[in-house]
Amino acid sequence: MHHSYSFFKRKSLRTISIVSGSMAFAFIVGIQTANDVHPVISETRAGGAVVLGDLNGSGAVDTDDVRIAVELSKGVRTPTPEELSADPNQDFVITSEDALSILEILETQQSR
Repeated sequence: MHHSYSFFKRKSLRTISIVSGSMAFAFIVGIQTANDVHPVISETRAGGAVVLGDLNGSGAVDTDDVRIAVELSKGVRTPTPEELSADPNQDFVITSEDALSILEILETQQSR
């Protein structure tokens, strides 16, 4: 009986050392790659070109885009990758400032 106890004890110590080594490796790799994170954004709308401010994907900036920007900035819903790709300032976060930017785009379009 004494022999089986030492066998399990050695096996547990080996398992603990393997798990600890794996965790340390994962931590080091995670630290080294932390700055390599890039958002994945789809650019399949409007023939491959994203129209900045066109959150609804219609191909042009309109009042519906302003409404969507306000909803997203208030947290009413989560933005889709397509909406984030059309973020006017390209920081991939839709805020109330983006809604104002879309309004400015609309005003510029209407004054032409």
